[in-house]
Amino acid sequence: MKRLLALEFNRLLRQKSAIIIGILIVLISLSQVGVAQATAYEDFMGNTQYFFTARSIIESSFQLGNFQILLIGVITSLFIATDITQGTIRNKLIAGYSKMEVYLTQMILSISITILGLVLYHLLPLLFSGVITFPITEEDSGSLANFLIHVGFGYLLVIVGVVLTTWIAMKAKSTAGATIFTLLIFILGPTLMVIAKSVAEGILLANIDQFTDFELFEATQRQINEIFEWIYFYQIQRLNGPVSLFELIFGEPGINFFAEEIQSYIVKTLISSFVLLGLLIGVGGWRFSKSDLR
Repeated sequence: MKRLLALEFNRLLRQKSAIIIGILIVLISLSQVGVAQATAYEDFMGNTQYFFTARSIIESSFQLGNFQILLIGVITSLFIATDITQGTIRNKLIAGYSKMEVYLTQMILSISITILGLVLYHLLPLLFSGVITFPITEEDSGSLANFLIHVGFGYLLVIVGVVLTTWIAMKAKSTAGATIFTLLIFILGPTLMVIAKSVAEGILLANIDQFTDFELFEATQRQINEIFEWIYFYQIQRLNGPVSLFELIFGEPGINFFAEEIQSYIVKTLISSFVLLGLLIGVGGWRFSKSDLR
């Protein structure tokens, strides 16, 4: 399997679309640094301030709808679907590799592509952090530990999304189908989730006056959040701030992983993410090993 993995990495590095998308990700990151520098201003004390900083660029980079995330999902799906449509999977089976080995190799490769793509995007803001600053302040829950946990959750959740699209690509068996499903999941999934949560809150909170019955309003809002915390699209949207109209008005702008009310989100996100990864990799591999590749 190690040899197969090495061969697949070599094939990825020779693929023109992967190289082009890697360059695009770097250029997008560079443009974010440029915007941060261009929008800098001086405060009344004459100090330079930034609307966008290296920290904010990195923390806001985990939305599924962000262009760099879409590019990572697309290149992964295209790479895998091309492997199927061009018949190279059959060649691997003829060479003596099992279907499970082929499946696990594709999963490992998709996770590696995701990590590499995110690192490429984050590298430039970090390199230019001395210019556009990297603020870490306790007042906005911005401790270094909080930032590192935020990034860790971001990588985990994006990996889950890409592994999901990898599983779909392995089942779609066509480049067009794999690309379309990836875009639908990454673009429509978060949008539909925001709509569903806003509708749920509208129905359940519309008749509760928060000024006269604040405890009931708060308890109902908390119960809604506790349900949605099990949903993947809520988890990754919540990482980047408010997820619905009610949260935009009444919620916190960022996420403090050390706050008591966030512990439920942390536990549910970790449990559901690793269970989903286990199902997609373990059960998905077992099902793929039983499938007909014709």
